[in-house]
Amino acid sequence: MTRSEFKKHIEKTLYELKLYAELHYGQELPNDFEFEWCLVEKTKAIGNNDIIELITDKVYLNEKEIYPCVDLVAEKITLDNRIYISGRISEHKPREFGKGWSNRPGPFIYSLGPGFINKKIKTDSKEFKELLFKKGLIHYN
Repeated sequence: MTRSEFKKHIEKTLYELKLYAELHYGQELPNDFEFEWCLVEKTKAIGNNDIIELITDKVYLNEKEIYPCVDLVAEKITLDNRIYISGRISEHKPREFGKGWSNRPGPFIYSLGPGFINKKIKTDSKEFKELLFKKGLIHYN
């Protein structure tokens, strides 16, 4: 996968993570993001283009070496009305782009912080899981 293709994949990933959070939270969320790596070096970015660059710089080494397991956690809505996302890279060796740990194409695993948990939504129901599957947010039944 080229660097340019990987950036497009990250852009799609951000909007999938937003949709994932919206379905769990039960309301529409902003289209603006803030991102921070939870690594020794806690680098941050605000705005989609800067976030895509920051993720690409850490995860994409070259066409045959991409970290295969990266957690993206939608944590909360910031005071500036952005979705705050934290990221963590696992210690797995880089490899070619392919199916990741989530059984979805690419390395990204979607998670939610407590700021997006809505107890009124029955996220453990069969219907909810089928909805996530139909929208391509999970790839297993």
